[in-house]
Amino acid sequence: MWLTGGTIAAIRIVTLAMRFALTVYVTAMLGLVEVGQLGLVKGLTALVPAVLGMGFNFHMCRDVVSDDPASRIAIVRDRMAWTLRVSLCAAVLGLLGVWTLGGLGGGSGISPLLIVAILLAETLAMDAYLALTGLRMNVVANWGVLLRTAAWVPVAVIGGLLDAGLRTLDFVFACWLVGHVANFVMLGWVLRRLGLWHRWKSDPPTGWVRRTVPGAMRIWPSDVALVLITYGDRFILSATVGEETLGIYVFFWTFANMIRTLMQSAIVTPSLPRLIDLHRKDRGGWLKAVRQLGVAIPATGVAASAALLLFIWLGHNFVPQSNFPWQTGLAILVFAAVMAGYFGDYLSTVLNSAGAVGACASLNIGFAACLMLAIAAGAMLGGVIGATIASLVTALVFSGLKLAAIRRV
Repeated sequence: MWLTGGTIAAIRIVTLAMRFALTVYVTAMLGLVEVGQLGLVKGLTALVPAVLGMGFNFHMCRDVVSDDPASRIAIVRDRMAWTLRVSLCAAVLGLLGVWTLGGLGGGSGISPLLIVAILLAETLAMDAYLALTGLRMNVVANWGVLLRTAAWVPVAVIGGLLDAGLRTLDFVFACWLVGHVANFVMLGWVLRRLGLWHRWKSDPPTGWVRRTVPGAMRIWPSDVALVLITYGDRFILSATVGEETLGIYVFFWTFANMIRTLMQSAIVTPSLPRLIDLHRKDRGGWLKAVRQLGVAIPATGVAASAALLLFIWLGHNFVPQSNFPWQTGLAILVFAAVMAGYFGDYLSTVLNSAGAVGACASLNIGFAACLMLAIAAGAMLGGVIGATIASLVTALVFSGLKLAAIRRV
């Protein structure tokens, strides 16, 4: 168990480091406009799988759990076959829409074909990742994340540094797509290595998709809401502020989200099993643990935010080649909003540990809807500063509502 946990932690750290390197490279060598455009595509790689996933993956993760993975592999096959059909239809419609509107990115050279291919691959890869998690192949699942999201970054960076002609988002996207190909090759190898490929090809249809539709439809809005909470802001800002301003916002957000990702992996996710166990056995002990984490998480977030803000400030002032932007008010607000959202994530975990899944889902859907409305209103009234203040206030309000719900469970 410790070996598995250590391997996964190491893979996640390497993945995060490579994503960090990509942000620094794009900022320094391509520019802030490209940072914003890359941020939009990254947002789409989270949103599109949630929309096209239609709530099925929640149920797949539960239904494939078995001591005999071979007996469940046909469920994964049928689910991914359905995803492929839906995704291909969406890809055709998306390309027609882009070409009808006259291209993507205002003539910046971003290739719609590459982006659509990445989105298609990411939707299928998300199915595979969650299936592997349900099948208890967590190390393989995380190797897949590394391959498709980060292992290709050194190629993109070194290629751009060696050849000015490759310093484009097109080349970055091409490398990203190669990472997806490598991931699918690895998955095929794993199926054959474990003797699952024969069952994948020969097992009869399960009818799982048809049976799961009613339950999936109930989960679907919550899945989309969770993505909008994290990435919806950039889509609204892309329509209300300039490209460079969007790039500055995405730059600060990317650094802040690194803290969120690390804390989620290191603190919140590992605490869930313990909180579930405490809630079942000792509610007093559960409340004590919740309070302790409720103090540790903001304190850690503030300290880590201060360190990263100092890093960005030093880069801006003493390493001009980095092209790091600096706007004190915006930087602090973005970090504060991301940390407030992260604290809300922790409170959702607490509600889940108490079995209050319905309350958690309802609050997340309400939060997503109110957050999108607040950001849109803030952006129209006060630009990127107004949008970020709206995001911060909304996150704090819904954290208060989640705290009230926790007191009642």
